[in-house]
This record gives sequence, structure tokens and C-alpha cells, in this order.
Amino acid sequence: MPISGLVVTFRSSVAEHADSIERIAAIPEIDVGESAGSKLAIVVDSETKRRDQEIWDSVQQMPGVVDLAVAMVAFDEDAGTDKHDAIRNET
Repeated sequence: MPISGLVVTFRSSVAEHADSIERIAAIPEIDVGESAGSKLAIVVDSETKRRDQEIWDSVQQMPGVVDLAVAMVAFDEDAGTDKHDAIRNET
């Protein structure tokens, strides 16, 4: 399960792009974070790498978006397993 921390940069102040922000927030896998100036922080938590890429592509195509920068990407390979079982299996 990929988890991506991204920074969306708009061509002008975030406040001027309410429609695009609403569309971004409507994507179920996205949590919208803080904004400052023309930048908006988002977190994408998707089921597959392919879905993650589809979301990135969609955000990049939104009106007013000029850049999508990666702040962090992690892959949760143990999704659905019991953390304690994984530790016990290592010994």
C-alpha cells in the first residue's frame, strides 16, 4: 500500500483554486493538509501502486496546478498482517 506525502503547487494563491481543491478532496484516498501561499499539502493512501499513479496524474491535470512535488513515499508491505506475528516470525 503506497502512502505519499505530496505538495501541490498552484499558479497563484491556494484560495483562488477552491474548485480544484474540492475536486482533490473528493478523491477518497486523499487527505488534504495545510496550505500556505500557492502550496497545498496532501497525503495519498492508496491500495496499489497503479492507483497511486492514477491519483497523481489526476491531481497534476487539475486546473491551476503547475507542480506536484514528492515529500515522502512509503510502501506498507505488511498491510493486513498482525505486527506481533511478523516480529515472532523473525526469531
